[in-house]
Amino acid sequence: MQPGFPLREPRFLISCHMCDDSPPRLKAADLQKLAQQRLAELQAGEEELHPVINTTRKLARNFWGSAWMKQLAHCESGGMCLAPGRTLLRHGCVLDLRITPGCITALVSAEELYEVELHITPLEEEQLDALSQACSNHINSLLALLKGNTTPDVLQQLCHPDHGLLPTPQDWHMRCTCPDWAEPCPHAAAAIYAAGCLIDENPELLFTLRSMDATLLLQKPAAPAPLNTKKLADIFGIDFIETY
Repeated sequence: MQPGFPLREPRFLISCHMCDDSPPRLKAADLQKLAQQRLAELQAGEEELHPVINTTRKLARNFWGSAWMKQLAHCESGGMCLAPGRTLLRHGCVLDLRITPGCITALVSAEELYEVELHITPLEEEQLDALSQACSNHINSLLALLKGNTTPDVLQQLCHPDHGLLPTPQDWHMRCTCPDWAEPCPHAAAAIYAAGCLIDENPELLFTLRSMDATLLLQKPAAPAPLNTKKLADIFGIDFIETY
């Protein structure tokens, strides 16, 4: 990613001329062909890329990937224009995508090759404490958490559209080298959907993205019972001297 292009604050109520699932500007076949050509050229230059291709209707099969897509649907209902991103993703236009703590970076092919950088506001300490409290004594392993195997009440807390683990519209801060000032632009939207596809395959990436330790939500081990020195003394015939 090359620095220097401006950081855009989220403005999700801007109208978007591409808020449908039709291919943006280029015909679908041309869009896909151009993306494949660019990907081959970049890979021929020995550049390490992580393309994301997903042609399924739901875009996710597992718990956290599905929860991510439902959150995006909730964001769309609030005015966030994301449909062009689905189109770009389904036509293989996300040529590279990386998820690191608090950040998603991507290369997205459209009329040109665009660089996208998405920053996510970290969870507030009060929000994390509330989630930890909600999960207390309900999730006993990391595997259960990553599979979404817990009670419906806990899942409702974790996936709450405004107070859960998933980013809200206000959490996103976006950069893109394209000239489109809609928020998000189609290329940023494609990166957001592509991130959900990776999270569907590897849910730990959600916790990486939110800059948090997933084990904070796990059931805490019970404190050991105090040692009964009187009972031990009776058994072994030994007097225990307590020290302070």
